[in-house]
Amino acid sequence: MSLSGRLKTMDLPDVLQWVTIGKKTGSISFVKDKIKVSIYFRDGRIVSSRTNDPIKQLGQFLLFQGKINEADLKHALDMHLKTKTILGIILIKEHIVEQSDVEAALKMLTSEIIYDLFLWEDGNFHFSDEDYDLDDLIQIKMEVNALLFEGIRRKDEWRRIRSVFPNNDTVPTLRPGVDLKAAKLTHLQKKLAYLLTLKKSISEIMLELHGSDFLVNFELFQLYEKNVVDVMIPAVSKAEEVNPAKMFNEGLELMTKEKFQEALELFQEVIRLEPQNSWASEQIEKAEKAVCQQLYKTTLPPEKTPYFLIPESSLLQYKLSHEEGFIASRINGSWDIKSIVMLSPMREIDILRVLDKLFCMELIGLR
Repeated sequence: MSLSGRLKTMDLPDVLQWVTIGKKTGSISFVKDKIKVSIYFRDGRIVSSRTNDPIKQLGQFLLFQGKINEADLKHALDMHLKTKTILGIILIKEHIVEQSDVEAALKMLTSEIIYDLFLWEDGNFHFSDEDYDLDDLIQIKMEVNALLFEGIRRKDEWRRIRSVFPNNDTVPTLRPGVDLKAAKLTHLQKKLAYLLTLKKSISEIMLELHGSDFLVNFELFQLYEKNVVDVMIPAVSKAEEVNPAKMFNEGLELMTKEKFQEALELFQEVIRLEPQNSWASEQIEKAEKAVCQQLYKTTLPPEKTPYFLIPESSLLQYKLSHEEGFIASRINGSWDIKSIVMLSPMREIDILRVLDKLFCMELIGLR
């Protein structure tokens, strides 16, 4: 038996309880914008999860927790590509992380993935009772009811957070004269305090810490309530009125001409204006794959290693965005493009776009 709908018409708790009460075996897929989440069930209990959100991969989550460093993750990912062994198993066998830590991280990661679904205002979902293959994942056992209360609590907490930090372009800063020693900060909050001195936006902080939307905003909110943080909110310009249908058709025409990058930008604008436009979502997926393949074949072969053509100290004069600055910080003369894509908590296409821009600006070369 299958079930499909929208979260605006059937709340997430109702969807999850329908699976639990019926002791269903199968999977639920949730889709919103660029994000797809799959939750797997056996007899009404959660046994695994998947998402295409780069920040919610096991390696990135362990980085955020401080259990591994980037060198550890690169070593494990290289072995994963060679052996096709599950990343978690590699981390355990290589004695990088204890098995108990990996299992705990997987449970926490699945919990975070589900908790984030509670923050979605809308999205499409589909339950399928077809057989699924979890051979490439470590299975866990979690009760749905144990997650519902925390998910609802976080939804209420998120409203409070967004009343202070309206979006991730917000720039939190340290309050003048604040005594950090007296504030009794946690290890993570101390990291945040340092980043606050650099006047980075929340989006930039998330990249630096490899942290998820809620977890980073929540910690910043704790600092705000401790009177450690002030808030700067950049002005938002008004968007001009456009015709989504016309834009979509123009995108299709560009796809036939193999102008995938231009088509992608149009489809993304359609989704911004019409978040539930499934046709545009399908075209975005096709266009993104095509853009990545074009870049790999032309300017960015995955086995090539980028290196700077200019002194790194002169990068500031180019006024790079925070995403561009982050990817630039990954260029160390030894990581090839494939490694940078694997290790960075950003989507593949966004990483390649940045590298292509740096290459076209003649800031980096390839060898």
